[in-house]
Amino acid sequence: MPDDTQITSAVNSTSRRQFMGYAALFGGGMALVSCGVTFPELTAAEKQDIDILNYALTLEYLEAEFYNAFTGSGAYASRLVNARVREYAAELALHENIHVKALQDTIRSLNGTPVAKPNIDFSPLLTNSDGTAKTVNDELFLALANTFEPIGVRAYLGQVARLSNPQLIAAAAAIHAVEANHVSAVQELRVELRYNTAPTRQTDIAPQSAAKPTSTAAADFDPNYSPTPTAFWKALTMAEVLAIVKPVIK
Repeated sequence: MPDDTQITSAVNSTSRRQFMGYAALFGGGMALVSCGVTFPELTAAEKQDIDILNYALTLEYLEAEFYNAFTGSGAYASRLVNARVREYAAELALHENIHVKALQDTIRSLNGTPVAKPNIDFSPLLTNSDGTAKTVNDELFLALANTFEPIGVRAYLGQVARLSNPQLIAAAAAIHAVEANHVSAVQELRVELRYNTAPTRQTDIAPQSAAKPTSTAAADFDPNYSPTPTAFWKALTMAEVLAIVKPVIK
């Protein structure tokens, strides 16, 4: 398997490949501008940092678009009936939209160009294997949120060592902690609503399952695990994350 540097280079060759390469669930949502970080003139290493920030930005586009669909005037907002679920949708949408803006501003501050939002189509996640539509409700919303968030945390871990600027790393870690909080909060609510059938299960590869731990197919994922699932998350590579998100990038 090629390393992440080779993958980053490859996905820059065309706009679609750029979208696909950056459309990994990187997580972290780095609110760097709000941290008041300033930077010296751009270097080769910082160009790589911009690539990674754009990789993160596409995640935030994905997450923001997903949560926006379930809040306010979003297409599926009316499908959520539980007050706490609606509250979570609104809070998570707020966080991810803030992350998008912060990443865009940070990339520009580094003399980079934020990657454009790709065409995103969540229908593969809303369709059963037999082609029928899934019932969109509180339970499905939380199950999908429970897919995005841990992949984001793990994808971030796969890239943090490639960031060259210590200030970027520190700011990224601060927001990365918020993404990890999202994982726990969503799972706590799933436990409370009795959607989580294994609330004590420990795992460092969520949402991938113990039965198929290397599968990148959402149909093989296991959403049931503890709200505090592990002492150490296992990282995902760009290649692994690319395989996971490819179905929703058009």
